[in-house]
Amino acid sequence: MKKLTSFKPPFHLRHPFVQTILASLLRQNRPDHPMDANAKPVVLNAGKGVKLIGHYSRAPENKALLILIHGWEGSINSNYIQRTGRRFFEKGVSIFRLNLRDHGETHHLNPEPFNGSLLKETYEAVRKAASEFGKKVPVYIAGFSLGGNFTLRIAREHSKGKAKIPNLKHCVAVSPALHPQSATEMMDSKWIIGKYFREKWRESLHKKNVHYPELHPYPEIIKGKSVMEMTDRIVASTSQFKDTNEYFLSYTLGSKDFKGLKVQVSIVTSEDDPIIRPDEFKVIPPHSKLNVLIQKYGGHNGFYENLKGDCWYFKVLETAIGV
Repeated sequence: MKKLTSFKPPFHLRHPFVQTILASLLRQNRPDHPMDANAKPVVLNAGKGVKLIGHYSRAPENKALLILIHGWEGSINSNYIQRTGRRFFEKGVSIFRLNLRDHGETHHLNPEPFNGSLLKETYEAVRKAASEFGKKVPVYIAGFSLGGNFTLRIAREHSKGKAKIPNLKHCVAVSPALHPQSATEMMDSKWIIGKYFREKWRESLHKKNVHYPELHPYPEIIKGKSVMEMTDRIVASTSQFKDTNEYFLSYTLGSKDFKGLKVQVSIVTSEDDPIIRPDEFKVIPPHSKLNVLIQKYGGHNGFYENLKGDCWYFKVLETAIGV
């Protein structure tokens, strides 16, 4: 990948909370955008009876397929997903936006609730989307926050050589949560951010309780006063993990996870991310397939260059895809 100039936002956009809030709230109100007008819902069989839903938008030029994975409590309609998808659809790239389990009003599809360890179903959904819509074009994946964590694990699994993702060329992770326990602690330490995610998760669990009230004590889980306390309660309600620490370790990424990469990977993160600690990225060992881009500014999922919605990480994707 060619060397990019560092991200230097104008002064009024430098604060990490400004960048983070813009990532979620600066809407592009264009329901008539060609990407949206051409979007077709696709139900994917992700194995063992699991169903995930995504939306596919075929660009007329169909230069490549870009698969987008949102963050925790986001969806295919999250601002950063919409903004990125539309930008690259306009460049002739077909877009597949994947909803993770229990995201984007899909709580009715699968009995057990979402958790961060669910790599197998996410990988299978991505593989099937690539197989169906990326048969004759190069395939790229971009994930944000927890979706960035999934993207990095997908690159790791693809590199192992079993059930490869067809035509996969490059994976880009924006503000990925390498250490989810640390990210949860950081989230809870920030009043506004912690409250936002706590309320979003409560809404999600309320919906789960409507469809599958017998599986978990959702009313008690929702009473947790922090994201961490709610996590403790939901982990305690299942036999999948012996404790919360084991749960977090199931999707924590360390140095060993990057050693065997056989597909190009780029990580975009910032030193001022209010949720992710930058030191986590500085200890990743160098690898010919890995490009870690730690910027001074950017917040979480932000990297806004202006209020028009131009983001610095677009340049990373443009260089990777060649558009």
